[in-house]
Amino acid sequence: MTVMKQRAIDMISRMPEDKLYYIVQLLEGVEGLSENRADGFETPEQKALKNLQRFRKRSDVEIDYKAELAKAREEKYASID
Repeated sequence: MTVMKQRAIDMISRMPEDKLYYIVQLLEGVEGLSENRADGFETPEQKALKNLQRFRKRSDVEIDYKAELAKAREEKYASID
């Protein structure tokens, strides 16, 4: 075991139980940024996004967003002129 790992374990072992929640959250966040995580590992956020995308439906209607925005602006600011 490396010296850094041993220092981390020593620090965690001295911590009170109620503070360990924050350490676990921090470590999970750091692990998500690491490239050393196992392939196929998904964070809860990634799982939730994948679940939501199952319900997404594609539309055959094409929307001209610039025209929609221009129309909305015209309706909203027509009385200012």
